Amino acid sequence: MCGRMALWGWLLVCFLASAPLARAYEPLLLGDDERLLVLAPHPDDEVLAAGGVIQEALDLDVPVQICFFTLGENNEIAALFTRRHPAFRPGPEQAFGGQRHREALAAATQLGLQEEDIVFLGYPDPGTLDIWNHHWRTVPPYRSPVTRENTVPYDFALTPGSAFAGEDILDDLQEVIREFQPTHVLLPHPADQNTDHRALYFFARVALWELMTEGIRPQVLTCPVHLARWPEANGFQPQQPAEPPPFLAKDGQWWEYSLAPFQVSNKLAALRRYHSQFLPAQAYLELFVRKTELFHELADWSFSRGQGRREVPALDTAQYRPNLALFQTLAQTAGTWREIAQQTATEQNALANAENMLGACALDGDGANLTLTFHTQRPIERPAELVVRLYGYRPDTPFGDMPKIKLRAGADGWLDVQDLDRKIAHGATVTADMQNELILRVPYALLGNPEKLFITAKLMKGNLPIDGLPAMTLDLGDMPALALIPAAPAEPAAPPELPPAKPSKPTKPARPAKATKPAPTPSPPPAVAPPTALAPRVSLPTKAVPAHTEANEPVQW
Repeated sequence: MCGRMALWGWLLVCFLASAPLARAYEPLLLGDDERLLVLAPHPDDEVLAAGGVIQEALDLDVPVQICFFTLGENNEIAALFTRRHPAFRPGPEQAFGGQRHREALAAATQLGLQEEDIVFLGYPDPGTLDIWNHHWRTVPPYRSPVTRENTVPYDFALTPGSAFAGEDILDDLQEVIREFQPTHVLLPHPADQNTDHRALYFFARVALWELMTEGIRPQVLTCPVHLARWPEANGFQPQQPAEPPPFLAKDGQWWEYSLAPFQVSNKLAALRRYHSQFLPAQAYLELFVRKTELFHELADWSFSRGQGRREVPALDTAQYRPNLALFQTLAQTAGTWREIAQQTATEQNALANAENMLGACALDGDGANLTLTFHTQRPIERPAELVVRLYGYRPDTPFGDMPKIKLRAGADGWLDVQDLDRKIAHGATVTADMQNELILRVPYALLGNPEKLFITAKLMKGNLPIDGLPAMTLDLGDMPALALIPAAPAEPAAPPELPPAKPSKPTKPARPAKATKPAPTPSPPPAVAPPTALAPRVSLPTKAVPAHTEANEPVQW
């Protein structure tokens, strides 16, 4: 009997070992007449997220272009372990843009790309989310605390001298997408913890909406990279498949690309070309070298004509909590990590274990108003506050001119409403009750009667995030023509995270005037040239790779 049971057990093990795993992932396949555009927030993100897919596309003669949003002047990997970016040290020794540029060209060469396949935009790292939130219209351009510049300072960038302002970023992204005409676009994931990743997602989505009237409608796939405890920190495992972050696994459609063994090895070799990143953070970067790569296709939530309901569970209980074991491993490699550990400890003490207070959220639209209901684990106490941002899009209105609404609310019913840098008259309301529930009611007219709407929500204590929800995107369809609520400024009120106005502010370079966008044309639309009222945009040729750079150095194994 024992022998028979052992035989059946052995057969069961063999069956389970040979049976395919139930993985709800579609294979990502590329074919003829397709074109792949990878929008990377920083140099190395293209390899981390899609090093295998890039190699496969090149092997199939599929055109590939990589567009780098920033040059990575700041240490974005270190920022993963703090609730805000590590303290800056302005000066030439901290301006790593040139080095990251050379490393990016070296990694591209390793993957099989040519120099003409790479585009650098040169916007500030960090700072692009600050630009998204504040620097539109007449608000002066953002000034980088790392480079101390407020325009693109690199002569190898797509448009040197572009202002660190929202309109200029949209112009550059539209130019890249329009010229390359991609069929597939890889973007950062909106749930990414890194601010530049989230900003690039927002800017790119708007740029793609703007280009729909020109017939440019690529498949958009997002790439999770910097999340608090993902990938799981269980060492270098190139034979194991990648798995999606648990709180995103059942949301939307996941696509999977399986790397050949030589593609896995070459992906690691390309990562090693990023000397400035790989040497101090090898244990972290190697977590991304797996036998598969995953891409998330998100569907916008449909609220037809502003009507609908959506429940949003609070799933990411690990948000802002770094993996301490991985952190300790990195802290042994360089003194910089020990400084970051001190900052992390200070932030933890300031919050006094107040993380994960934000619970489920519900969105309700009645055609005229959007009601957002937030549940918290316990009452919100000052100075903590809920910060909700709502940015709408309409095809007949320049995005920069649309309201950029920021709501700051407390559990005692306190509410403050701003549009960019000014408090405004409004019709929004806030309601609080004793069951840890906070209800915000916002008229669509206050948002400019948008057809698309971005929503973000964070629970903040000063400039430290306590908890938050991934960005949400609503498709409101053809909104009815409601009367706009005048955004009459009441009094200037710079957001708390912005520095006070400085006397030198008027001397900053003036932003070029932007042309008014024409109304959408019926399909099939004619080819649309860039607005002539913009300042001339000259794409300077990129410099050749010098004779002795990371591109021809031996890979550091």
